[in-house]
Amino acid sequence: MKFKAKPEKPVQSLNELEVPIDSEGYVHGWYVDGFIVGSPVEYTDEYIALEYWCPIYEDTLKQVDD
Repeated sequence: MKFKAKPEKPVQSLNELEVPIDSEGYVHGWYVDGFIVGSPVEYTDEYIALEYWCPIYEDTLKQVDD
């Protein structure tokens, strides 16, 4: 299931970090303990590297259809 939420960080900072923000100011991805995260870009048995991760305001969290 994918989700969207409003990020805690300013949009300008997120744009510099290449976190995708939609026209309404939401970041989209998977929800994990207070963060919206992107797809894995690299992983092993010991670690995982995600495309992006973004702390969010949990009261803005909404499930979205794929």
